[in-house]
Amino acid sequence: MNHDPATPPEAGAPSHRPVKALRFVVLLVLAAVLVAAVGVNNRSKDERKLATWTDEQAVINVAVDHPQLDKAIRTVTLPGNVEAFYAAEIHGQVSGYVQDWKYDIGAQVKAGQVLATIDTPEVDQRVTAAKGELAKAKANQALAHVTAERWRTLSGSSAVSQQAIDEKVAGATAADAEVDAAKANLEKLQALKGFSKITAPFNGVITARNIDVGSLVMGDGKSKKPLFVVSDVHEMRIYVRAPQVYAAVLKTGMKATLNLPDYPDRTFEAHIATTSSSIDNQSRALLVELHADNKDGLLKPGAFAQVVFELPPEPNAMTVFSSALLFRGVNTFVAAVDNQSRIRLKNVRIARDYGARVQVVGGLSLEDRIVRNPPESLAEGDLVRVAGEDSGKTARAGGTESKLAEDAAK
Repeated sequence: MNHDPATPPEAGAPSHRPVKALRFVVLLVLAAVLVAAVGVNNRSKDERKLATWTDEQAVINVAVDHPQLDKAIRTVTLPGNVEAFYAAEIHGQVSGYVQDWKYDIGAQVKAGQVLATIDTPEVDQRVTAAKGELAKAKANQALAHVTAERWRTLSGSSAVSQQAIDEKVAGATAADAEVDAAKANLEKLQALKGFSKITAPFNGVITARNIDVGSLVMGDGKSKKPLFVVSDVHEMRIYVRAPQVYAAVLKTGMKATLNLPDYPDRTFEAHIATTSSSIDNQSRALLVELHADNKDGLLKPGAFAQVVFELPPEPNAMTVFSSALLFRGVNTFVAAVDNQSRIRLKNVRIARDYGARVQVVGGLSLEDRIVRNPPESLAEGDLVRVAGEDSGKTARAGGTESKLAEDAAK
């Protein structure tokens, strides 16, 4: 039988079928692998998106604010006592009875004016006796000098000895000393008698009178109440006990304002004249003395005043919003956001409360980003998202743990 060369033999046809089947299987396997790879990849992307979304939902959104320098002029009001510039309590220096008094409380007096007269019969008697003793001493002095002169004329003769002459001369010298002693005693009593007239020590006003006609005055210093009190009120002293916290800023020359309850619609100017430069051990306060002019006489000794000081701003004092404070036990913190968007709790102390803002003392700087309204659950190291910042920045800053998870998923 003859075969056509263009026609393949029938025996060769079955040999192509396995190849086609193998190719089809390979294509099916590749398609399955591709579908599986796409599915795994899509699932991995979904997992990463879910992880990122979960992390982002866990991050707290916060608003931040920077600390500000405290430039406000501070005022502090402290109680003060108004006193006369000079106040003299006049006590009796000689015993006796009040004969009369010339000026009552509120009277303006001049230095040296007689305020009252004390009748001193005992002193008068002693003065009279002292005058007699002085006269007697002078008579004895004259006799002693005459005798001594006569004995001197007999010197060199055998009638008297030199010892007798020396004795007469010494007697004259002793008589001179007795005269001096009697004169000093009389002058002392006369000076004591001078205290029977009570006089004003300086120009001022009588702020107390504790005597009346016939009152007994004791000159032994045992009387508790003074006869008169004379006060110089042309200028007043105001004493304030300032707490130790203000001791460093209250300086000589600083101005202050006085508010008195008896003049509710008026204020008085004063200035710090001096301070005690020491803190009292009991009150822990600095004694401050202020001076105030009183030419109109409205300020009264013994009055109570509210003294208002204007204190300069503290050079390094900072304020934050009151809502930024976190109270943990006995400590107070503010939450600062670092460059990695992590929370750093900083311990601070409240120095002054201004209401919406507070002055705090602690390790803060003007560059710190302070969370304005931190939740109570906020803790050290928490990741946060600052309002207005790129969310991707926050995710990158806190994505170390998520990155490890993604790598593991891949």
